[in-house]
Amino acid sequence: MRLPILSQRTQRTQKGEGGTASKENVGSKRPARLWRTAQHRPNLCRVVALRFAQTWYCVRRMLTNSQLQQEMSDAPGLLQQQLQEFLRENAARYAYGELFKPLYDDMAEFVSRPGKRIRPLLFLLGYRIFGGDRPLQNVPLLRGALALELLHAFILIHDDVIDKSVRRRGLPTFHRLVEERMRTQQLSERERIGENVALVIGDMLFALALDTLQQTDFPAEARTAALNRLLGYVTDTGCGEIYDILLGPKEISAVPEPDITRMYMLKTTRYTFEGPFVLGGLLAGQPPAALDGIAAITDPLGLAFQIQNDLTEFARFDLADPATQTDLLDGKKTMLMRTTFDFLSEVDRAFLCMCMAAHRTEPSALIKVKDLIDKAGTVPRLRARIQELFATAARAIDTSSFTEPQRAGIRESIELIRHYSGTAA
Repeated sequence: MRLPILSQRTQRTQKGEGGTASKENVGSKRPARLWRTAQHRPNLCRVVALRFAQTWYCVRRMLTNSQLQQEMSDAPGLLQQQLQEFLRENAARYAYGELFKPLYDDMAEFVSRPGKRIRPLLFLLGYRIFGGDRPLQNVPLLRGALALELLHAFILIHDDVIDKSVRRRGLPTFHRLVEERMRTQQLSERERIGENVALVIGDMLFALALDTLQQTDFPAEARTAALNRLLGYVTDTGCGEIYDILLGPKEISAVPEPDITRMYMLKTTRYTFEGPFVLGGLLAGQPPAALDGIAAITDPLGLAFQIQNDLTEFARFDLADPATQTDLLDGKKTMLMRTTFDFLSEVDRAFLCMCMAAHRTEPSALIKVKDLIDKAGTVPRLRARIQELFATAARAIDTSSFTEPQRAGIRESIELIRHYSGTAA
């Protein structure tokens, strides 16, 4: 039975000679065809087709006139094809009967949901920038990139359980998908089973990510170095998650900006920006010491990305829409809230803390929080901070020990990040 992920055409993956994935349907005609398909199919395939076409055009536009343009314009399609092939292969590998099959199908659907795929894209960019010469269609190279997407899915599933989120990428979170399959159980039992199964599925995705990377045919020394670094990034992400949890109950006045910055760096920046570049460079044959300068560039990039995420969530905040779940509704301690606190009067600061404490019992208090954010001028202040962070990253590139071609490639990658995060000047 076909996995309920994409249309049969979108799922089709072929392999050519030399262990490479076919580029058929990844060329210039594919996005237009997918876009037309999206307009006439009001289902998940429409969502997938729309996001894929948007991603394809994004990569094509941002890398125009660069030496990476032809290759990277094909990357989203090749990654999507290889992801579908991977999920089909593992459906056979984990065919453990009718009890498990629906859960695997849910896992496959969750991993396949439309997304930016920014981590595997940056991995491929890092591989090429640091001297990797395999063609982009090389299956082991694509599988190495997909290991980061599987890791991301593992982190999202666990994060959604911790936050008790109900939506992810416009659809139910994984634990809610499991709950929906438990309709005959009492509500409390459905929730318990949903969360427990989600935690285990997340662990499975973590194992699959490591195994996928380890099974590639790169030199053993490079694979070992990449795996060791990946495990370090996962540990950092866990520490960042703990920071997020422990900062949650605190009043915003007791959460200094450095703690929020550290949380952002550990929870997201390391595995989203530094990790893909470093892992790509290691598999390209670079020694670990040659990549030490990456963090000085990716740290400000990651912080800019997270601040933009704060602004994006604030922009879509809608108290009247119960399906909208944002950090503001969850009472998260973000740079948005800390900056607001810093630029209010003492009276307004006390009022902000009172409203944040009352928002779970008095949802209307969030309207007052929103007014205080506007009063503090937080949004323009953070937009200016984002531009400063990108300037810091640019200076770090200029003063790095990387070669000029490597610096040029990193600059192009930054432009791609700016477009994805909505931070382009």
